[in-house]
Amino acid sequence: MKFKLISLTLITAVCIVFFNDIELVALNSGISWTISKLLPYIFLGILGLAYFILLNKLTYKPIIKQSIRSISLVLPFAIGFLLHPIYDGDFSKIGSTIHNNNSKNEFTQNGLAVVTIPDCPYCFGAIQKLKLLKKRNPKLHIEFIVCTSKKEYIKNYTKEINGLFQIRLAKNPQVLAKTAEFRFPMFFKIEKNKATYKWSNDQFGVRATDDVEVAFQ
Repeated sequence: MKFKLISLTLITAVCIVFFNDIELVALNSGISWTISKLLPYIFLGILGLAYFILLNKLTYKPIIKQSIRSISLVLPFAIGFLLHPIYDGDFSKIGSTIHNNNSKNEFTQNGLAVVTIPDCPYCFGAIQKLKLLKKRNPKLHIEFIVCTSKKEYIKNYTKEINGLFQIRLAKNPQVLAKTAEFRFPMFFKIEKNKATYKWSNDQFGVRATDDVEVAFQ
């Protein structure tokens, strides 16, 4: 049992240390965003169950034995969750339907449009996800639209995107910012050259991302 326990502990440590890498490998393998997000938590849950079964061989008093087994059942998942908590928007899907499209001349191609402003850390942070989304869906049209009329304000964004998808200035920055409710980044689904649905940054979780992939396959 000692060898099995050591092996199980090493596997658990690897899963915790490489928690984010497990998700990334799954995404690069074509697994859905939702399942990929859940996968490291599922692994840790299975490892907890393995501890629970293995520790049934302990020869301690029943109450001590069951206490140890109960703790071991939840401990791997608890550590993983503590180090990598699930936030409200991680699995979010619900945004809002756009009924009055004041920016109908802003969009020219179906796909995903991301409305941003200069020097926005959350907008900059969204680029990595968009890169992976484009890698998984090469035919998906992605536009990174910056609400400014000054091209020099988008240099950092342009450098980070590195030509992987389109970046441009808004045609009418004030109107588009209003359509985005002045919340940035705002993600727009574009269908028939019109914005039909939108998600704020904390709404565009893995389930919403899966929906976009399905909609534009």
